[in-house]
Amino acid sequence: MSNGKVRFPIFLMSLAILLLAPGGSTLAQPISPAMEQEFLDARNAVDAAQKGQAEKYAPEPLKQAQDLLVTAENARSFKDSVKFAQASRLARAYAELARAMAELKTEEEKLAATHEELQKARAEIDRLKKSQ
Repeated sequence: MSNGKVRFPIFLMSLAILLLAPGGSTLAQPISPAMEQEFLDARNAVDAAQKGQAEKYAPEPLKQAQDLLVTAENARSFKDSVKFAQASRLARAYAELARAMAELKTEEEKLAATHEELQKARAEIDRLKKSQ
């Protein structure tokens, strides 16, 4: 076997050992302040969704956002910056979806109530016209 053919498997084994060794990957990045800000933004988005009645009107995406915050916190404790950033971004997206769905459903309820009041007013107008 030539010298080059022997070095390549040794190189691959060395690389695999470095990447799979306990204690993390040599390619891992620390959790940056920007990633921490994304996490805080996600938490604030979840809070805003809860204040916007997402628990009542959009419980599924709100629950998903809350679960992703837990995932992000766990990733932070394991210093997994990639998973931390991904979970934070997804948590924010789901929270914003939950808030938007809750706002839409709240507006739909208001519209339905207004429509009902309008129908009552029309009926009252018709009644008054007939009584004249």
